[in-house]
Amino acid sequence: MTRRLIPCFLLLATLVRADPALDAAIALYNAQRYPDARAAFEKIATREPGNAAACYYLGLTLSHRGDAAALDDAVVWLDKAVQLAPANATYLAGFGGVSLELAGIHTSVTAATRGRDAMEKALELNPGDLEARAGLMQFYERAPWPLGSSAKAAAQLEEIRRRDPDRATVLSVIGKADARDYAAAFKLCDEVLAKQPGNYSALYQFGRTASLSGQRLDRGAACLRQCLALPVPGPSTPSHSYVWNRLGLIAEKLGHAAEARAAYESALKLDPNNREASAALARLR
Repeated sequence: MTRRLIPCFLLLATLVRADPALDAAIALYNAQRYPDARAAFEKIATREPGNAAACYYLGLTLSHRGDAAALDDAVVWLDKAVQLAPANATYLAGFGGVSLELAGIHTSVTAATRGRDAMEKALELNPGDLEARAGLMQFYERAPWPLGSSAKAAAQLEEIRRRDPDRATVLSVIGKADARDYAAAFKLCDEVLAKQPGNYSALYQFGRTASLSGQRLDRGAACLRQCLALPVPGPSTPSHSYVWNRLGLIAEKLGHAAEARAAYESALKLDPNNREASAALARLR
């Protein structure tokens, strides 16, 4: 399970009390000034070891660091945030999401179980958290038996569909594409785009499916370029940096190495912590 599939767990917590130092650190985080944000959060966490919000945001900040140990370091602070505020659904979802990512990286049943349990508890506290539902759905869909469950994945998807049909469609596209049922994935995107030609998520998922399959590459690139002309709908939606990354993958499949290199460089210019684009660029050099 990769970070891109579960970008949902990095949503920002709502602060209950005013804290100028914390607010300033969060502003640095939102501006993607991660080294500065990390220093600010570490200073707060050292001064106030019981500050759950500082621990949570420090974990989020570390998760963007870009090296192999980033998530291992991040989950320590996210876990501490949960220990300090066990009834905070946002902290639970963040800890659960990163734990599930680590489970995929390390093939760890322990991390998978912790992540699943945290996500389940987050949904008990906040049933309307569709980001958490999406992550849990993908976990149940992909985890091997006995952790995985197609029935539980379907139940989460149906609950998402009841609350947000468009998001359910996007998740269905991701599932079809990851299962290599590319025809079905393209069909779902086409159905959405026939009604909503400017639907950012459907455009991105069409381009993603093209980059994975090697099919309908020209149309996929056109959809991704259309995304670049649109605002990013929200924090759980792939950013323009990831749009450029997909354009790079399509250019590679078309045999256009120079164009691919330029696309990856554009991705990194927007987000220097885009690990996928960084690895792709290193591969081309």
